[in-house]
Amino acid sequence: MSNNTKLLALFLFVFISANLSAQSMASTNKVEMDFITLNETDSDWSFYSDDENKTYFIDFEKLSFNLSEIVVKDKDGTILLREDVLDLPVNTIFELDFSAYKSGKYLIELRSFKGMLKKEVSI
Repeated sequence: MSNNTKLLALFLFVFISANLSAQSMASTNKVEMDFITLNETDSDWSFYSDDENKTYFIDFEKLSFNLSEIVVKDKDGTILLREDVLDLPVNTIFELDFSAYKSGKYLIELRSFKGMLKKEVSI
């Protein structure tokens, strides 16, 4: 066996061993992330309302996390609006127009990949 062949065999052995070791460590060190529900007090999110026009504004810049979507549900939990906001800039002021909805209580969920903020509003 030539020196080049021995060197190549050694290199392949080390490379394969390192990959197997890394895969083994990756499978044992998995971090599971729970989807948590945050309270309003857990974050500095800014939520403004214009009651006369039945409009709510969410200031993304005041949030301590990046939003992925905004969901509005009625009192029965039916989703009335689901808006993907992942591509919006962090300085966005998002407007929720409730003028088409009848009077009652609604739940606004600000969702991220780590958790969710919930706020109940009355129209």
